[in-house]
Amino acid sequence: MDERWFFLKFLSFLAIISLIGACKKSADPTDDAANPVMIRYNDHELTRSELSEQAQQTFSPKDSIQLVNNFIEKWLKDQIMVKEARKQLTNQDEINQLTEKFRDELLQLKFEEKILREKLDTTISEQELLEYYRSNKAKYKLESTIFRFVLLKINKPVAESKTLENLWKNINQVNLQLLNLYCQNNADICYLNPQKWYKWDEVKQHLPSKFISENTIQSGITRDFADFNHSYRVRFYEVVRPNQEPPLSFFKDQATQAIFHQRKIKLLEKIKNELYESELKNKHIQFLNK
Repeated sequence: MDERWFFLKFLSFLAIISLIGACKKSADPTDDAANPVMIRYNDHELTRSELSEQAQQTFSPKDSIQLVNNFIEKWLKDQIMVKEARKQLTNQDEINQLTEKFRDELLQLKFEEKILREKLDTTISEQELLEYYRSNKAKYKLESTIFRFVLLKINKPVAESKTLENLWKNINQVNLQLLNLYCQNNADICYLNPQKWYKWDEVKQHLPSKFISENTIQSGITRDFADFNHSYRVRFYEVVRPNQEPPLSFFKDQATQAIFHQRKIKLLEKIKNELYESELKNKHIQFLNK
């Protein structure tokens, strides 16, 4: 038997047994006594908590041992490759420069995230949205017909037809919830959010083309029809064509994100300028060879 394979399997088994005991104690992973080193290679170490993360990815003890075994072997191979790379790549100036550049970029990114998290105003009024939309209408053009509607695609034979008709005739918030319950047991699919905008391509597969098409839908129409397997009820509250002015509500999410993006840029630029002016004022910047 391969001694290396046996050793790793045995080590993985010991790790799993150790991890089970650690879970029962709920030990602090920063406590050296509670989080001992399981494997050491040169100056690099693998602790019990690191192996625990791998073992907890599955409920099967057998799979856990295999996962830990694979993780240990990959970790060791990676460390050995790094050691060999340091030995053979004697000129590491370029790597050091790239590492420093990446570290600086990461530090700046994390600092910017901290600034945005603490100082960015995330409140957007309806008036601000409207003003932004009016100023940027050219960016928001419809590529296809959009509409707000409700649709019931009921399986035949139609169950509780009288109840269904009463709910359908008087669609309000309460009846929409009741229709949703009805659809869960009796419908192939239902669209029950009259405030949401849809594109024809998103729903046309649920509507038989011989009864209704993109060109025939209009604001305010209600249609009832049936085919061999389903009974349909559809009501269009608002229909907007590509040549018409699109509603703000359709582009609200995009407009909101655009406003946030503008705020982020302005806030970060303001902080950068303040820090820059402060360093200039305190004479921490030297312009040489003038």
